[in-house]
Formats: sequence, C-alpha cells, structure tokens
Amino acid sequence: MVAVLRQLIAIVPVTLRRLRAHLGLTLCALVALTTAVAIAVSIPIYAESAGLRILRAETAQQEQRQGRSPFALLLRYVASQNQNRLLDWAALAPADAFLTINAPERLGLPLDGLGRHARTEALRMLLPAATTGSGPSFKPATLGFLSGLDDQIQLIDGAQPAPGAPDQPIEVLISSALADEIGLNPGAAFTLITELRGQTISLPIVVAGIWEPRNPRDPAWFYQVDSFRDVLLVDETTFTKVINAALPATISQVVWFVRLNAASLDPAEAVPLLRRIETVRAQVAGLVPGLRLEQSPVELLNQYRREVTTLTIQLFLFGAPVLGLVLSFMTLIAGLLADRQRAVIALFKTRGVRDEQLLGMALVEWVLLGAGALLFGAPLGLLCARLITNTRSFLQLAADMPPLQLSLGVRHLPGGIAIIGITLLAVALPIVRATRFTIVDAQQQASRTLRAPLWQRAYLDLLLLAPTLYAIIQLRRRNELFGLQTQGDIFANPFIFGLPVTLGLALGLLAIRLLPMLLSALARCAAWPSWTAPLVVLRVLARQPAAYRGPLLLLILTLSLATFSASMAATLNGALQQAVRYQVGAPTQLLETGANAASPAQPGTAAAPVDIAEEPRFLFIPVEAHLDVPGITAATRVGRYQATLRLGGLSRPAQLVGIDRSTFPHVTPFFAPEWAAGASLGELMNRLAQHSDGVIVSRAVLAAGLQLNATLPTSLELYGDRREASFRIIAVVDHWPGIDLQQDPLIIANLNYIFDQMGGQYPYDVWIDRDPTVALDAIERGVRELGVALIDLRDAEAILRSEQARPTRQGAFGILSIGFIVSGCLALLGFFLAAVISARQRTIELGVLQALGMRRISAIGALLLEQGLLISIGIGIGTGVGLSVAMLVVPLLQTSGNPPGGAPPYPPQIAWEQVSAMYGIFLVALSLTLVMLIILLGRMRLFQAVKLGDPA
Repeated sequence: MVAVLRQLIAIVPVTLRRLRAHLGLTLCALVALTTAVAIAVSIPIYAESAGLRILRAETAQQEQRQGRSPFALLLRYVASQNQNRLLDWAALAPADAFLTINAPERLGLPLDGLGRHARTEALRMLLPAATTGSGPSFKPATLGFLSGLDDQIQLIDGAQPAPGAPDQPIEVLISSALADEIGLNPGAAFTLITELRGQTISLPIVVAGIWEPRNPRDPAWFYQVDSFRDVLLVDETTFTKVINAALPATISQVVWFVRLNAASLDPAEAVPLLRRIETVRAQVAGLVPGLRLEQSPVELLNQYRREVTTLTIQLFLFGAPVLGLVLSFMTLIAGLLADRQRAVIALFKTRGVRDEQLLGMALVEWVLLGAGALLFGAPLGLLCARLITNTRSFLQLAADMPPLQLSLGVRHLPGGIAIIGITLLAVALPIVRATRFTIVDAQQQASRTLRAPLWQRAYLDLLLLAPTLYAIIQLRRRNELFGLQTQGDIFANPFIFGLPVTLGLALGLLAIRLLPMLLSALARCAAWPSWTAPLVVLRVLARQPAAYRGPLLLLILTLSLATFSASMAATLNGALQQAVRYQVGAPTQLLETGANAASPAQPGTAAAPVDIAEEPRFLFIPVEAHLDVPGITAATRVGRYQATLRLGGLSRPAQLVGIDRSTFPHVTPFFAPEWAAGASLGELMNRLAQHSDGVIVSRAVLAAGLQLNATLPTSLELYGDRREASFRIIAVVDHWPGIDLQQDPLIIANLNYIFDQMGGQYPYDVWIDRDPTVALDAIERGVRELGVALIDLRDAEAILRSEQARPTRQGAFGILSIGFIVSGCLALLGFFLAAVISARQRTIELGVLQALGMRRISAIGALLLEQGLLISIGIGIGTGVGLSVAMLVVPLLQTSGNPPGGAPPYPPQIAWEQVSAMYGIFLVALSLTLVMLIILLGRMRLFQAVKLGDPA
C-alpha cells in the first residue's frame, strides 16, 4: 500500500508538467468538467429548496384548515386509553422537565410555542341553591392548568388565579360558556366533591375570573376551545402541589404541544429532524409508559423527502441530454490531449513503461482535473440554482419569481462526484486507444480513416431511430408511450422528453454517417471543372471524417436541442397562457355575494324566510361602483347557477350563466370566432340584445335534436328558489371563456332576464379588467372598502405565475436554459479547437501543395473553405434536425398534456424568433472563429513545416 502511494505521489509532478505542456486543452477540459459538476450540484440544491417551499405551503394550508399547527409535536397521555390508570404529578415530572428543557434543544429548531395542559378526572361541582335557584345540584367538571397559551386567553371579568395554599379555597378561571350556563361571577364560591379510596374529599373553590379565547382558530390551540368549557383552570403551582397533594393519582389527561418554527427549517435539517423526533418520542415513552406521540411533522417531512427525491430524479433526467453534450465535449478534449501526447507516449513505451501505467498516468490527470472541477463547480452550482429559481421559461429569466432558500452542503456533492466518475470512464477509451497507437497507424490515419467508430459499426443510429419512430406512432395513435399513459402534466414524465432527445441524436448520428458519402460525391463533381481548392477540401473531409466528427456532432446536437427546446417552450407557454386566460375568463374574477336582506330578530335565532316576490332577499351595490376602485378599468356581472333542461320529456342538468351583454366584452378580450362558428363576441352580444330571452348554448344542448331559434324550456334553480322559464336558442358555441364545457351542457343568457324570471336579484360574481401596474392586494382592499362581501378572487396573472413557478416546470426549463448556454459555448470552443489542431496537423500537406505551385492565399483559403463548409453543414443539419424533431414531437407533447378546464387546443409553435436569434449568435461566434483561424494561419510558416515535419 505504501509503495503504491509513493508511486502515485511520484506521478503527480509528471502529470502536472504534462497538463502544463497543453495548458489550453487542460483549461478547456477543466471548464467543461466544472460546468458539468455545477449542473449536477445545482439540481439537488434547487430540489431541496423547492421541496421546502412546498412543505411550508402545505403546512400553512393544513394550519388554516385544521386551526392547529401541523408542524408540531403533540404528546398526550389519556387514562382511558391506558386501562384507566390515573397518574400522579410525580410520575409526570421527569417527562415534563425533559420536554420543557431538553427536547427543544434536541429537536434543533426554534419553537413558536410550548403548550402544556393537565387535568384531573371528572369531579362533581356542588352548586348551591343561590346559583341554581332550585336547590343544590351537581355538575361534572375537572381541575387543570393551561400553560403556554397566555396570549390566547383574555379575561373578560375578574383576575388571574393566585397560587393556592393547602388550607385556603382554590382560585380558578372558568370559561365564559360555563359562566353563562350556571350563572357564576368572579367571587362566587362552590365545592368540588370526589370519592378517593373510599373517602369523600371536598375542595373549596372560588371563581377568580372568567376567560374566553382571543382567536379560537389560532394554531397555538392544540384542542378545540370547546374542550376547555368545563375545565376549571388553576395556577400551575397550585395544580402540581396543592391539588396533587389533596387528590393524589387523579390526573386523567396530560398534553404537551411543541410548536416548531417551520420558517427556520433549513433543507439540511429536514431529514435529520425525522431522527430527532423519533429520539424524543422514544425517550418520553420510556419516562411515562402510555405517553403517545399523536401528532408530529413526520408525515410532512416524509412527503418532503419523497418530493425532493422525485424532483431530483426528474431534473437529472431532464439534464441528462445536457450532461451528455458536456461529456461528449470532454471526450473530444481527451482525444485531442491523447493525440497531442502520442510522441511522449511513444517515448515512454520505448523506455519500458507499460500501457497500464500510461493509462494510470492519464487517469491521474483527469482525477486532478476532477478535484479542481469539484472545488470550483460546487459554488458555481449554487449560482446555477439561483438562476433556475429565476427561470420563467426557456432562456427567459424573471425577477418576480417566488424566492427560494438556497444553501450548499456536502450532501449536494455526490452528483458532481458521480459526473467526475462517469467522465473518467468516458475518457478512458480515447486514452487506451492512444496508448496502442503506433507511428505506422498515425501515417495511415493521416491519409484515410481506417476504421469506423464503434457506434457506426454497431449501427447505433439506426437502432435508436427505430424505437423512436415506434414511440412517435404510439403517441400519435394511442396517446401512450410503450404502454404507459401520457395524459396530464408532461413535466412529471421526463421520459417523454427523452423522445425528442433520442430522435435528435439518432438523426444527428445518421447525418454524420451519410456525410462522408455526400462529400465524396461532391468531390467527384468538383473534379470536373478542376476546382483545386474545393476539390482538396472535399476529398480531405470525405477521407478524414474522424477529424471533424466529434465537434460537428456536438454542434448539431446543441443546435437541434436548442431549436426543439425553444419551440417546445413557446408551445407549452402559449398553451398555459391560453388555458389560464380561458379558465379565468377575464383578467380577474371577484367572487362576491350579496348581503342577506333577511336579518334575524334576535341573536342566535334563525332568519325568517323572505318572499322574493314581495321584498328583496339580497342587497347589492351597483356594479359601476367597482370602477371607483383605483386600478379597475372595467367591470361586468356574471352569475353562475344551476338549471334543468326539459328535452323530450327528459330532464338534464345544465350550467346556467347569466351575463351583462353590454359590459361583458369589455373584460373578455380573449374570444376566438372559431369557437362560435365564425361569430365574433360582439355579434353574439348583439343577438342577445335583439332577443332578451335568447340563449347561447353549447353543442351538447343540440344533441337532443334542437336547432337554432328553437324554444328551450328550462327550470331555473337559484339559491334554493326554483322557477320555470323558456328561452330561445340564438347561437351555438364550442368554447366559452371561464366555463368548462366538459361538464354539464351550458346555456348563456341575459342576467337581467334571469332575474326577471326569478322575480328578484341573486348573488353574482364581478369580472374586472385592471391596470397591471396596480397591486392586486390594493384592488382587493378597495373592493372591500366599498362594502362588498368579497369571498375570494381569481387573477389570471397570479395563477400564471404560480404555474410557471411549479418546481418541475421551472427546474426543467432552468436546466435546459443553463444547459443550452453551456453546451453552446462548449460546441463553439470544441469547433475552434478542432479547427486549430486540424490546421496545425495539415501544415505539411499545405506546405507541399504550396511547393508544387499552389499560392499561399489558396492554401489558406482551402483551410478557411474547409472550416466554413463544416460550419455551414453543422448549422444546416442542426437546424434541420431541430425543426424536424420540433414538428414531429411538439404536437405530441401538446396532446399528451391535455389542457385543463376544457380549454381549446393550442397549435404547436416553432420559435422562429428565438431560433433566429440563437443562430445569429452562433454565426457571429463561428465567424470570429474563422477570423482567429485566419490570424493563426497567417503566422504559420508552411515551408518550415515541410522541412521540420509535423509540428503537432
């Protein structure tokens, strides 16, 4: 072991000198490996933070629904669940001390509160005749204390109970409900009586104060407030000493409610918190047998862990094509490094160095590069995660996306280490090939590629193309992929995105296979008019595909992936915007209700029924009053009710929508004439104006054989009131904004006509158009200040931002955006390196041609023509492959997603604007590459290359 370690230490200086000798390629490899590590590290960082945001949102929702904090530990002992074994406070004191002092520190999170409660078994309250008015009576009650909820209790009369003494009456707090029931006031006295070990024990009680909760829905309450109705609350010291001494072993229930601060939860602490909770549970169970942990955030944390794991796997699958492109670049660099070191390798082999030693030396180089990449890539991964959190769509960043709590830890490094390991395996092949390369092989390879690469010999391109085309056929015919349904959220199924990547790779490999044949045919055509430079270039490219295969494939795959990603993003974003706008129907919906005109005569009594024909049942403010709220530019009334259609003696439920035809178009600019057989929204509103009893119906209504202008008998059902009405069908629609036509049939009528038929007004919603620069909260406050009973609001822009911030969607587009930038830069860099190295390796050939009479400018022009031709081929094939994949696959992804809410289908889009911008950037960058190549060629001395040999 020591000998091996010494050999490794001895290799390091040699390795560093080898890397320094090829500093340019070394830096390129380090940059590529660093970016790959950064992407791999950024995925778990983002997944953890996004999962934590979901955890906090779920905690808030459960807290709102249950009225109790779910991110808390509720430990409870109940005698009835433990064979009615009553406890003494001495048995509970160790657990109480542990949970009060040690447990918060062991849980490792700040506390929002620690509620403690204990109560005795049921006792009998002996109420005097002065209290009951009919002689002494008994009422069950318990004695107990309540600690940690002082802020939630308010005294409405009296004072807090003082600590008691053994021979003094015990001061208690009673609930306002109990005080109202039996007529007790502060200062009232009574007696508690119980049987203990065959003896009757009585405790004198005096009422010190009356309490009620400040907010019964506050999450600090671990029980419903009503459960404390018959509990006589005493000072804690009184309970643990005086009462415990007077009534030993009578505690029937004890509760500890440890509220953890969810906002302070760090992603690194989420999983360890599970172990800490289990440790606390086990320890308190050992202190008090029968004490149970009835509530904890364990389920929330397990759900968080599952969601983080799932999201991490999904994002790694989304990022696999990007990491594959980076890995291809590193394989290219490894091959270039191996080619540049062939002379050194040959020298080592003449001195007896074995192939295994050479391979080990080369792998040590990459291990050192991997260590540097891990050092620089981990902090860069944190930056990439921040970019992902600001991603709105592909190559689109927005500062208003919900922030995430990001942190970098050792737990995020395994992905980066795995990438380094995969890189070592990938670069081993060109290194092994270089160690077995002889001078004869080099000379033969210089004239013609002797052997096709492994993927061509194995026909990998055709093997990938066949199942991909089969998958496309499945998606097109059955909307399933290899037997798996693809309905729903397509971002939840990364394997669907593997389809376009595989198709692009197959087409790219197929193009690379066929390209030498095409170049050879063009060379034969160029030989007829004796075009020297094109002839030389075409023959060289036809005979030496290995010289450009790697960088050209990298360029093709990068451009094809970018074209597909941009088109996919444009289609999915457009479909999402259309679906959200369709579901809401207007920029904002105000879900309102009118004030009930029937007020009860006395508190606690039911409202008297109101005859809608005699007096109004609901009161409303004019809808025009909404325009007085700053930010609201238009408003209209929209009522949604139930109805029953009378068709051919059969009854069928329907959706009844009442609109104000004069103002409805002002808040609903989103309407396509093809939804109504070519009729515009204005034309439909004009028809409603001409026929007050007219209705616009969905096509399902006509399924019973009805036609336009037919009478439609309908039973209207509004808030428990039913009336019969008759409508006339004036138009048919296939879609209507704000309404899901996949549900019951739809009839749209004049709202005022509905109210006329019902004999009065009923609650309706208000749809508004608003100034986007005015905050939504300000509009909500303004509407409430009008006196409107606003239940909720739905805003299309807020829903859209929420959808765009979904972790899977945001993470997928973020990874694809970062990946495109990285792979694009690496593709350009790889193309430039291949061009420079190819130019250097061909200086002897060009020198000989110049010696034979070719002008220098022609020799340099041949090299430039070669690179320009490769650039054109790469861009052309990349564009063609990308557009082909987009046209074939994007419509299938759109179909598999199925827009929710019955939204109309969104046509597939090709992102020509983004694609043109990207290709413009690539053309500029590749043009700069040619300029740099011209400068480099201008400095080469071709005649010296002929004299001195290959400069490489």
